[in-house]
Amino acid sequence: MSEKLLNTAEAAAFLRASQASVRRWADAGLLLASRIGRRGARRFREEDLLRFMGRSPAGTSPAAPVLPRALLFQGMAVRLGSHLASLYGTDEGRLRVGLPFLREGLLANQTCLLYAAGAFRDEYLRALKSEKVDVAAAIEDRLLVLMAVRRVSVDEWIKDFERLIAEAGRDRPGPVRFVGDTTTGLRNVGSARSLSRLEKELTAVVKRLPVVVLCPYDARAFDGVEVMEALKHHFDTFDYQLGYFLS
Repeated sequence: MSEKLLNTAEAAAFLRASQASVRRWADAGLLLASRIGRRGARRFREEDLLRFMGRSPAGTSPAAPVLPRALLFQGMAVRLGSHLASLYGTDEGRLRVGLPFLREGLLANQTCLLYAAGAFRDEYLRALKSEKVDVAAAIEDRLLVLMAVRRVSVDEWIKDFERLIAEAGRDRPGPVRFVGDTTTGLRNVGSARSLSRLEKELTAVVKRLPVVVLCPYDARAFDGVEVMEALKHHFDTFDYQLGYFLS
């Protein structure tokens, strides 16, 4: 294997990703990089890029325990790197998929991240408590992490997400579950168009991380074209029991 150090553009071409994504992954600690020169230019080893892609360089052994390729959810083996959507049309249906997704993860000692604002966040926490989950202890142990909700650009949101996934891996090796309330996202990235761009970029990012992302959509808050676009960005959902994700 070549010992040549690759620059950011070369690493991006190797990973088939954008240079911006490579820089974010390196800054978040997800992708190992060295710094050279006065300007601190990033340099990457091919073997580290292969490990990031989930492949071991020829003739070497993985440096860390191999993570499972999937997690179990309602009897389904869901691949890590999946970006799923659920659709609901009533208040009662809001938690029908997200709640068991989080509960099963917490009981399996898997880090769970929740992105939801105000009343939506409180509804999830109350429901988890009603399911006999010690929410306070889970938050204190960083088993349950509440992602900060604020007005941000799409790039800032992705950066925050990648940082949280990196921190989760340091806190507790293993798969991560993420529930992102899209009504909250719609309010905080400013428009349905920006949310669609976020979902598109997130699909590419999630593929390289040990996480399953679930994005519940309130069909009452989006028009038909926006729902169709959402399904395009969550095509992983079609690999499973699609009917389960519709409330």
